[in-house]
Amino acid sequence: MDAKKEHQAGNNGAEGSKGPCRKRGELGLTVILFLFGALGYYFAMGMTSETYSSPSVFPKLISFLIMLFSAVIFYQARKRPGPDENEPPLLAFLFPKDVFVLITLLVVYAVVLPYLHFIAASYLFLVIGIIYLQRGKNKLRAFIISAAALAILVVIFRYIFMVILP
Repeated sequence: MDAKKEHQAGNNGAEGSKGPCRKRGELGLTVILFLFGALGYYFAMGMTSETYSSPSVFPKLISFLIMLFSAVIFYQARKRPGPDENEPPLLAFLFPKDVFVLITLLVVYAVVLPYLHFIAASYLFLVIGIIYLQRGKNKLRAFIISAAALAILVVIFRYIFMVILP
């Protein structure tokens, strides 16, 4: 097997190197997650009362675990070969067309929400989103699923939790 095929298979020819190639942005994401965990730990320090039953125990534990696991993933990712040359650029990998369309749909939803109010805007958002993700198939199912999901949300939030919907 030549070097390029070994690299694509996740093995750069080194005896101890196993597993797939790193994805673009993988190392950067682990650093961001570590910093997120450190920030969470910093904020949890403000809740400290120096006892094991203080309100800060759970946030400190979760923040520590985020930092620990992101450091482990960073260490493991550094051992693997870099991203394959054939992989798309980072932005294309993170934001494929479907993600971009749904983010745009969310922005439009946020803009029309004050004008159409919650029920109408949410129904349109759900219907359009489902039809788009199903590539135009099963339109009737999209209308029914959207109506059922919205009805459940309205019952839960408006009538059970007594939340005033916009």
